[in-house]
Amino acid sequence: MKDLQPNILNDYEHLITRAIERWGEEEDFPVLEGLERKALDDYLFEYQRILDSEGSQKAQLTKYGIIAILPVIVLSAFPESMLPWGKYSLIAGVAIGVALALLIKGLVMLLIRARLSRLKSANPELAEYSSKVEEYQRNK
Repeated sequence: MKDLQPNILNDYEHLITRAIERWGEEEDFPVLEGLERKALDDYLFEYQRILDSEGSQKAQLTKYGIIAILPVIVLSAFPESMLPWGKYSLIAGVAIGVALALLIKGLVMLLIRARLSRLKSANPELAEYSSKVEEYQRNK
């Protein structure tokens, strides 16, 4: 269960702000030209809010696990003779549930990606600066 514990200080917002605080005075560090620090902080907060919108890993596993077992529960309400798959109904229910959970997970991921893309296109200077800071930190 230790892997499911969130590490709050390793998120994107803290990654960028810590890099600015740590290496911001070096001469080869990217410069925040024509932009305010408050605007960058607001951008990073919104970026992180979008990344965190799906919830913790524990919440995600719970949500998708429930979605995956719902078809099994529904199929168990009917006698085996009424179901089109007969004795393979349990396997079919599990397969349908997993497919449904994966479909919903994919849609949520696409929604998050679209929201991030929209945020980046609305703030191109801030997005470019934060990506430069991220790359600078990776190279250090």
